[in-house]
Amino acid sequence: MVDIKEDDKDNKNEVLVTSPNYGQPVQPHQSEYIFLEGAGSKQRGRFEMCYIEIGTCYTIGASIGIARGIHNGMKIVARDKLTPTYNRTQLINSVLKHGTDISNTFGTIMVYYSIFGIILEKTRGDENYICNNIIAGTGTGLLYKSTSGLRNCGFGGLIGFGLTMMYSLISSRVTIIENIKKAVIHSKN
Repeated sequence: MVDIKEDDKDNKNEVLVTSPNYGQPVQPHQSEYIFLEGAGSKQRGRFEMCYIEIGTCYTIGASIGIARGIHNGMKIVARDKLTPTYNRTQLINSVLKHGTDISNTFGTIMVYYSIFGIILEKTRGDENYICNNIIAGTGTGLLYKSTSGLRNCGFGGLIGFGLTMMYSLISSRVTIIENIKKAVIHSKN
């Protein structure tokens, strides 16, 4: 038997499962319901968030690829000036090729970033969130370009470092400013 209890405070539905007592009365100190572990949690962990991040990056890559494919296809259609059937086919092929190429690239990069982030969070802890992001971004750039040679691998690492540094500065600016203030106050004492 499943009962649904509506919580008025945060408008969430919690699923309560009745404890199997097999005809025996429920003891006064025992709960009548079994609560799912983690149900009603206000914050998602890194592992749960990685699916959202990967899907978002894949979708952004697909959107960019489709726009690039339309632009490239229109140039080909304008240049060749052939039959409408050929033009339509050329445009569709260009959109599909560029859309999948860029979306797969964005998705792959985000999978690498998520894997590095989860490993760093499990080994170093959640309190080094900004450092973990920067290390994960740098490692992602290095790994993604590792098959292109040492020079390109270094450029990939620099790009990953730069992008995650900008992201960390923008998303965690309040925390960074508070840490700087604490460091300045402690250095004066």
